[in-house]
Amino acid sequence: MYMICPITTKMPTVILLDVSLSMSRTVPTLDPIENHTRLTVATAAINSFLDFLSVHARLEYVALVTFSSVCEVAVPFTREFENIRNKLPLLEEGDKTCLDSALAGVSQLILSEWGYQTPMQIILITDGSIGSGPIGRSRAIQNLPLPAPYPVRIHILPVVSPVDPCLQHAMPLYQKIVDLATSANNSSGNVSRGSVYCLDQLSVACAVNAITRLCEQHYQEFSCTLKCGQFAARVQLFPEPHPAVHEGYAATYTLSNEINIMGFMHVSELGTPIAVSKHLVVPQAQNGNSSNRENYGAKTPIKDGSSMDGSSPDEEVLDPNKMPNFCVLLHGALKVENMAAIVELGGDWWGALVAWNEASRSRRSCLLLCVLRPGASAAPWLGPLDQLGTCDENTPPSETYPVRSWRSYSGGGTGCAWARPHALLADVQKVLRHARKLPDKTQHLYKELNRLRRAAISLGFSELLACVGAALERECAALPAGAPPECALQLAHAAAALRDPRTALDVKHTLQPLASNFTVTSMPH
Repeated sequence: MYMICPITTKMPTVILLDVSLSMSRTVPTLDPIENHTRLTVATAAINSFLDFLSVHARLEYVALVTFSSVCEVAVPFTREFENIRNKLPLLEEGDKTCLDSALAGVSQLILSEWGYQTPMQIILITDGSIGSGPIGRSRAIQNLPLPAPYPVRIHILPVVSPVDPCLQHAMPLYQKIVDLATSANNSSGNVSRGSVYCLDQLSVACAVNAITRLCEQHYQEFSCTLKCGQFAARVQLFPEPHPAVHEGYAATYTLSNEINIMGFMHVSELGTPIAVSKHLVVPQAQNGNSSNRENYGAKTPIKDGSSMDGSSPDEEVLDPNKMPNFCVLLHGALKVENMAAIVELGGDWWGALVAWNEASRSRRSCLLLCVLRPGASAAPWLGPLDQLGTCDENTPPSETYPVRSWRSYSGGGTGCAWARPHALLADVQKVLRHARKLPDKTQHLYKELNRLRRAAISLGFSELLACVGAALERECAALPAGAPPECALQLAHAAAALRDPRTALDVKHTLQPLASNFTVTSMPH
């Protein structure tokens, strides 16, 4: 069984709010009635951000963290945005701004809650001051506690006038924070970068406009149509999918606005291919003219204008919870039958829909879209995905759609499970131990190489093959003078075979030992 990448379906957000004394400065205004401080302006921006999420991203996890010289978690990660609203008026002022402790404290919170592989977003709201700490004292960018050990996008909202000298002095630091957070973990290019959202002028309205621009760029919902034959439903994918790239493919793959279900297979037959990303599939509310209403049929009205259950037709249209939805039917069928739906996401790009149970006490089940790597070989054990089809007349009854019979490749062995670094290190060391005992361990060496190679190709870990090939070349160079000549030949042959571009991505190819027949004969005097 192949390991699947532990990619989360969520992209949680941390609101990092400056509560230092400088945030208590009054905002100059022409209206004597208004008496806003920078902190109340920031609070209005946060409330506007939560309003946007309540409409467009209700499944988002958000945490509120405050900082001055120390960093404190005001509200831990939650989907109950009202908890954050209620906490904002109760925040206490701190002393001085310290970005070092703020970024370090956020990292500690994220790692304890989500680990190293969950993509995160951080919204830093401050007053444009660099502050104290190593960064503030030396103004040295190299003192930043970045890059973070997890994927992250940092957005900065300075609550300050655009002509304030403090902002001009802090802008290089803010831009470097954004750049380091983006470039360190998003080398694949499929995740958008953060930015600095400056206010047109220091006011509540301009702060709300700035946070609205941020939301429209990074928190927009993605809607598409899910189709299976004549059935169709409008769905929302959460979080929003991003374009994907894959090494060896020059094109950038963008998710289509129409996801077509191509067929179904048992979950055990699908296995666990690598997922580029995972997304919750949430049905959107249908109106009276929706395709679902046409497909499933509406309540049959009777002569007095009401439906058979006693409610009026207008009530049936206005209540989306009473409308049948294809997503509900599909989720229930996949869950009961333990099946997966193979979907086409675009040209030469596939994914899988499965019923997924949340890892929580509620154990709620959701419809989950696993986006596979671009290309027809995303699941090598199934063969080319564009050639899957129904069974023909000559197919034995034991083989079910759409998987062909499993072939046992030579040089088998159990699969590799690299959930921890030491497991990968142990497999590489096993190869090197056999390499040092040539020629007696030639067959064992190639058996382990084939096992390692198949797992690396299936997981998209092609760099491992290059590293193992380089290690075999070092072993060849370190052979003692009295070593049999077959040792050097086999090591050089194995290293070259691992790097052969003709079979670099062919999981079915099997490395074979170099055929040799060395005999020792006496030389004439």
